[in-house]
Amino acid sequence: MPFFLKHHFDPDVDQQSLRPEHQEDGSVDHYELNFVHNVEAGAVIAQWEELSDEAARSADPRFLHQDKMFPAGKGTGIKRRDPDNLYAAVSGYVCYQDGRIVVNDTLTLPSEVDFHTGNINFVGNVIIGGSARGGFAIRGRDITIQGQIEGTRIEALRDLNCRGGVKGAKTAFLEAGRSMKLAFCEYGTLKAREDILIKGALMHSNVYAGRKLAVGGRLTGGTIYCHEYIYVGEQLGGGLDTDTALVVGYDPALLFTDVEYETRIDRLHTDITILEKALGKGRDHKREYAEKLESARRELDLLKLLKVKLWEGIRGTEQVDQCKVLVPGLVKPGVEISIGSAFLKVDDYLEDVYFYHENDEVKIGTSVHKLRR
Repeated sequence: MPFFLKHHFDPDVDQQSLRPEHQEDGSVDHYELNFVHNVEAGAVIAQWEELSDEAARSADPRFLHQDKMFPAGKGTGIKRRDPDNLYAAVSGYVCYQDGRIVVNDTLTLPSEVDFHTGNINFVGNVIIGGSARGGFAIRGRDITIQGQIEGTRIEALRDLNCRGGVKGAKTAFLEAGRSMKLAFCEYGTLKAREDILIKGALMHSNVYAGRKLAVGGRLTGGTIYCHEYIYVGEQLGGGLDTDTALVVGYDPALLFTDVEYETRIDRLHTDITILEKALGKGRDHKREYAEKLESARRELDLLKLLKVKLWEGIRGTEQVDQCKVLVPGLVKPGVEISIGSAFLKVDDYLEDVYFYHENDEVKIGTSVHKLRR
């Protein structure tokens, strides 16, 4: 009696000729090509089925066998108590390689993330040899990108490393569950639970660093939130025409949530104004407008309440005694620095200084080099 090898993944997937995903409305999403088939460790990826001779005649002959010998490769395993199932030994993507079923915990793309690959959503590590083009999303455990990041949304569950830097075009959003290392960044939003390290310049970006931010070059423009301290090697601020604000001493993850709340509140105010005008003009669908208006007002009240409670939590994370902003290079006028509830706006050129909190004020110290020794 022949045995049929049943797959719990597509054994014929061709990553060179992927097709866009069809939506419920009949349209296609050119960003979703299902580049990899994710499996979790312990999942069944193939199994043996006994077939009658009649059923075997209509089965795919490639997967008919006379004995139960799995074409098992790396990352797979068989349990003694369950020899008819092939399991994933690691979390990763499953496919055939050289005639064997394998599960790889690292996804390596030699080229770019673009319309040939679509979005990347992988349970393991991701290594991209080229750039990440604008409009796409990448998710993985540890993510390394050799080229540049454009207006891409990237979520690394652990560490994110980009050797080509970020040209974010105001739409790039990068998040790391641990730390982030970038060659440079301009016009992006960065968020990390621990440290963010920028080798070159950080320009016109919003940053949320859970512990520390270190910038080897210039930091100009944007708003920087950091819990512990900030280091800027060459230049802080771009002059009076460039808004540069540093907020140190509160949990940046909570401040990020506050910014999201504020954005939604602003949008609701706009929606409410439009709906009130529509009702006042006596248009049709008054009942529909009235229901939407009531719903928007309820959501607005809820968000205001959540915002109050959030700030109770934010104030509870205040730590100012060890917070510092260190700049061995130049500080230009116009930079705004907040440490806890204390605030200072720099009104003159400074060099080789550090900022710290004392007696509910932001004070200026000299000689970062002496402080570091």
